[in-house]
Amino acid sequence: MFAASQSFLHALLTSAVFFCGTGTVSANWFTIKNDTGKAIVVQETVVVNGQVRRGKPTVLLAGETLREFIPGPTVKRIEVFDQENPKQATWSGNLGCKDENQTYSVGVAAGKVVVGQVVPPKK
Repeated sequence: MFAASQSFLHALLTSAVFFCGTGTVSANWFTIKNDTGKAIVVQETVVVNGQVRRGKPTVLLAGETLREFIPGPTVKRIEVFDQENPKQATWSGNLGCKDENQTYSVGVAAGKVVVGQVVPPKK
């Protein structure tokens, strides 16, 4: 009986130390939202040994989002394509990813596709 209660106490103390000892962890989510009103294709490109490599293309319908966890600060090179014309990028550029959640909106202004960061409301 004493051994069973001792192992239970040990498990309880271990759990308490684990949950109380962990600090807050930043989320670092990178989100792209399609605000164009039509389907688009989003694709990341990286340069490896001087060669451009394309990531998996992701189709985003109007209003959909693409969300990815970023473990640390980086710069993402993104290309946006019209789903009806997937051979010609309608927008390409670098998006800075910091150690915090960030959301970018893909929209249309003056007939051109634009990408801008969505600034969260202040707390």
